Amino acid sequence: MTLTSLRRRLNATLFEDPPPPDPAAQGAAGWERAQLLAAFLALGTVLALLRLGFSDSLNTVWAEDGPIYLQGALTEGFWHAIFQPYAGYLVLVPRLIGEAATLFPLEQVAAANSIISAFFAALSGLAVWVASGGYVRNPYLRGGLAVATVLAAAAGQEVLVSAAYVPWYMLFGSFWLLFWRPRTVAGGATGGLFLLATGLSTPGVWFFMPVALLRAISFRDLRDAALLVPYFLGALIQVPVILAQEQGESLWTSHIWTAYLQRVLDGGLLGQRFGGNLWSDFGWPFLIVLLAAAVIGLAWGLWRSQPGPRWFAVIAVLTSLGMFVLSVYQRSVGENIFWSPETSGGTASRYVLVPALLLVSAGVVFVDAALRRRGDEGRRFSWPVAVTLAVIALAVVTSFDMRADDFRGRPYWDDALREAATKCVAEGEELAGIATAPPPFGVQLPCQQVSSYAEAGAAGRAGQSPPG
Repeated sequence: MTLTSLRRRLNATLFEDPPPPDPAAQGAAGWERAQLLAAFLALGTVLALLRLGFSDSLNTVWAEDGPIYLQGALTEGFWHAIFQPYAGYLVLVPRLIGEAATLFPLEQVAAANSIISAFFAALSGLAVWVASGGYVRNPYLRGGLAVATVLAAAAGQEVLVSAAYVPWYMLFGSFWLLFWRPRTVAGGATGGLFLLATGLSTPGVWFFMPVALLRAISFRDLRDAALLVPYFLGALIQVPVILAQEQGESLWTSHIWTAYLQRVLDGGLLGQRFGGNLWSDFGWPFLIVLLAAAVIGLAWGLWRSQPGPRWFAVIAVLTSLGMFVLSVYQRSVGENIFWSPETSGGTASRYVLVPALLLVSAGVVFVDAALRRRGDEGRRFSWPVAVTLAVIALAVVTSFDMRADDFRGRPYWDDALREAATKCVAEGEELAGIATAPPPFGVQLPCQQVSSYAEAGAAGRAGQSPPG
């Protein structure tokens, strides 16, 4: 096969143009479309915050968000902070979220950090909605996929409303953007900016390199360049950074294969809570039945689908498997991420989120392709659509509420801030240690920066002269 014929085939199958806009939508005013987008982002942000409850979401600072991103934003220069590597690579978006949160008064930093993080999850869902139009023509299915992104059912508490884990949501949006054919250069540039930001925040974009290379072969015009150049730029910039950083030791374990079936297949399709409970109650017999059903569904889809959906599904499934196995191996979490008999949970769920959503994507694309094969142009709400949305809804709804324990609870930021400030004033210390979740994470700031938040009684005692 020559390069020209490969390019022609890729353009005709794997990277198809999206359908023309709905005439009704085309006639809508620009401000009306902007209102719809704003409403989606606002609703997605609120729902993401609700998964932990507003009290915990808006009053806690989680894990690296405190000592790494907020600490850097509060104590270091802007340019030094945002381009400082962490965990062996650049983490631009989490650091920018930390910088944005510190623009607010210190007592509101936790709320600002959580709201901005939730907004990026919603923005990733919007990217999936826009970019999946070429493969998922049915608007109900496409909406279901976007909702499944924002409210990822396989995500545990650690991944929710945290700047540190925003890049995982963005990775899934980036995967879909690489299949997108933007109608305008401005659209391509917007998608390219999202891809660049993701690439400068996580080396996980490397798992999508085969798709990007195929997309480069099918290159057509400036719209593609506006999308692809930023992707390659972000991915390549991470290379010298990673080579210059010390990386942890990798660890292989056979539990990785078990974890893929439990966490990605089961938890991804049925949700961490519902799927986890089924594993806890029925164990391997249930998992074997689910695996058999998934294999049959995949085989049916590959047999009945057109080349485009067929190749998309192959890429999505292989990327899901490779991304999970290599990430878990490289980060040495294989011994912790799998579920022991009669147990389940969200440990290390950041490594589950994208592989699980890739499997969901393959299923949604197969259903949409089947509808089009039947002559349905993708606008109707038919029973295959209803069944698919019911499965997505079951996973999302049963795993929506993540307030079951105190894993993401106390200490609250405002309480810890007042306590640290009071101690500073009462004991005359130079540094204030503000505790964040989970212990022993925290933020250290000069006492003069937090002393105004001290309780009035402590401030008064500090101003008294010593007795005698």
